[in-house]
Parts: sequence; C-alpha cells; structure tokens
Amino acid sequence: MEGANIQMWSTNLSPKSRRGILRRAVFSEEQRKELERTFRRQKYISKTDRNKLAADLSLKESQVKIWFQNRRMKWRNCKEKEVHNSRSPMDELMAHGLAQDEKEPLQNHSSAKTERSPPQKSTRDT
Repeated sequence: MEGANIQMWSTNLSPKSRRGILRRAVFSEEQRKELERTFRRQKYISKTDRNKLAADLSLKESQVKIWFQNRRMKWRNCKEKEVHNSRSPMDELMAHGLAQDEKEPLQNHSSAKTERSPPQKSTRDT
C-alpha cells in the first residue's frame, strides 16, 4: 500500500524503555475507512477475512484483530448511551419514582415497629 502512514511496533530498546511494550498504531485515512466499511458489514471478522484484510491494508493480522475488538467495544458503548438517552423525561421520572417507592416501605416498616403499642395479653396467658 503506497503512502500508508503507520507506526509499527516499537523498536526502541533503550535501557529505560521496557521490552514488549507496543506503541499505538496510527492508521491512514484509507485504512480506517476500509476497516470501518468492513465493520459495518460484519461486527466479527473471521480469521480468513482478517488475514486478507490485513494483507490488503499492509497491516499485521494482530492489528486488524485488535482494531475490531476495540471497535466492537466502542459500538457497544454507543448503543448503551443511545438506549439511555432515548428514555423520555417521563421514563426518568417513573424510574426515579419507583426507586423512591421501593425505599419508602422499608422506612415505614422500620418506623412502624418502634411506634407499635405493646402486644395485648390474650386470654390464654391468664
């Protein structure tokens, strides 16, 4: 791939840097577009497709694999935010109100015990 702007795995092995630390890959615009295009078609990529895509984009298979993992996480988080944000103000009030209703009986129940009059003796106790 011509003109790909990719930072590959770190080769800096100075005494202060730790071995095995990977630097973040910077993908070119073309690579990102193709990765996103593929992701729209399929959220999970097979090993065969991953190898082909990596070869086509001049990337390592592991870079494509990790990109897909990260993209799925981003996709899930966005879906969760949409669900949360799609709740109407009335839904929020109802959810808040239900939470309050659940708390109140516990408070009333505990105060009812302390305010109760002593049990009356039955006729059997005499």
